[in-house]
Amino acid sequence: MRIHKIFFFIMTLSVASGRSQNFYAQLAEKARSGIPQIKYGDRFLTLVQKLVNLDLPANERIVKYEAVELPTLKIRVVTKVYHVAESPVLQHDVELSSSRKMTEDLTVFFPIGSLERLDRATFPLKNGILGSTTEPTDGRIAGYRCAGRPEKYEYDLALPLVLLQSADVKSAVLTDPFFTTLFDCGAVRWTYPKEVGFEDPVEKRTIIETGNVPDMDRGMSRYYQTILKEIPPGPEWIKDIAMIGYDYMSDQGRGWYADIDTLVKRVPESDRHKVALCLHGWYDIVGRYCYNEQTGKLDQSWHNRIRGMELSLADIHHRIAYAREKGFVVLMYFADGLLSSKGLAGFNPAHLLEEGGWNGPDVIGGPYKRNPACPEVANFYKNYARALFAEFALEVSGFVWDETFYIQAGMLGTREHPGYLDRAFMRLIREIAAMLHTMAPGKALFTSDDISEGGNFTGHVPPYALLADGCYQDSGSLPSFWSYGIFPNYRNMIWSCNWQALTHFKYTVFGVYAYHTPVVFTNGWGDDRGFSEMTEQEKLDFINLFNYRKQFRTDLKGLTVLPPYFEFN
Repeated sequence: MRIHKIFFFIMTLSVASGRSQNFYAQLAEKARSGIPQIKYGDRFLTLVQKLVNLDLPANERIVKYEAVELPTLKIRVVTKVYHVAESPVLQHDVELSSSRKMTEDLTVFFPIGSLERLDRATFPLKNGILGSTTEPTDGRIAGYRCAGRPEKYEYDLALPLVLLQSADVKSAVLTDPFFTTLFDCGAVRWTYPKEVGFEDPVEKRTIIETGNVPDMDRGMSRYYQTILKEIPPGPEWIKDIAMIGYDYMSDQGRGWYADIDTLVKRVPESDRHKVALCLHGWYDIVGRYCYNEQTGKLDQSWHNRIRGMELSLADIHHRIAYAREKGFVVLMYFADGLLSSKGLAGFNPAHLLEEGGWNGPDVIGGPYKRNPACPEVANFYKNYARALFAEFALEVSGFVWDETFYIQAGMLGTREHPGYLDRAFMRLIREIAAMLHTMAPGKALFTSDDISEGGNFTGHVPPYALLADGCYQDSGSLPSFWSYGIFPNYRNMIWSCNWQALTHFKYTVFGVYAYHTPVVFTNGWGDDRGFSEMTEQEKLDFINLFNYRKQFRTDLKGLTVLPPYFEFN
């Protein structure tokens, strides 16, 4: 089938509703012709079609445009058709470039015929609920916030995916997750703010229209099969985990061993592969992590500031082996977001994005957030990851990148190093996860996105876990956070640390029963009482909850209503 026939078929999947306003009706007309619209500042540009390349395979077409009023702007749209699971997929790869820096915001309206007329739109909301609408307000259907100009719509999406129903036809429109996507009647829209403009030599977006998408399960599967086809799912073992432990070098380093010895007495060997223990606080200083940039290797020994004692690589290997020999899954702390310590030698103010963040004993001179738009910052984490994985990846099952939530949607960097920081961080996570998968297949990289609303989380955190193997977040197991992790981790898992696992045991109980999250204990911070230090009744409570939880594998689904949580004393 020639591309124009399938193109027509997909863009006429819906029937007329008569509800589009004039502006969106005009966009719909453009959708039929496939011509995008560009708004530069407060005016629309006149696009001239410069090339239609038909000397291609039957399922592909390339169209190029130039703007009369802005001749340095080049637009190239590559459209191709293929099938996934016997369903048609129409993919648009949109490329924009300019030899001149923009002095105004530039907004792209990319016409999508299937958004023109619809009976109902259904979508994955940020809070984990399956949302829907039959009457878009002011032509706005739903919005996904990330890089660029992250405008918030009434329907705030967890990822850029909208299911459409018109008559008996069920389809979907989805885009890449690296930039804000606003789904309007007749078009997909996004904006490059003038403060950054085109950061890449060629700015790229991927937009997909696809048929035969009857429900959200199928929609999420299609998202992974198309947009995220280069990102593998997390390893299967992550779905079996029913208990997790976090150790912050507790009890002068002895708590790790004591908790393992006590767990062995309560957890039968046949169940220990369902218990994952994370070794935290093993390094010297936040921002350095025992990595020597001159040698490209980890230090052989170092002073652990957390407990004021000496540690070595041999000691860390021993700790890992001790847990593995007992049958437990072992994880290792990777880094604290992009935080570093101002007191480190070689501190470069040009790398500073913001001051503040975690300020524990493993920080010297005060904390600050590094700017991922700086090439030197990104290179540090890639080089450090390579050294860490070379040393430990064959021994542990995964690595936890803590507090990834510091880089929020729409951050544009600094005057010295401007850029789309959330997109840069997504790309960095993707690259480091791929590095781990290559060096040690079957191992996992977890982010800590802490997506929620209100309190200290008034901004919007992009779904960094989409580019990793799941999310092990430092949200204290607070009930309000769980649902926000559902869609970004749909095929993987969502866990949480709880540094007050005894004081707030009720949080763990709620998570287990409402979301089938793992039972969690911690040691070395907060309550500072690990499994070995619990009373007999406390141990029994944890084990009874584990025995219930271990019956289920992780299987995340969108919600129709949030599970009720009741405070109790």
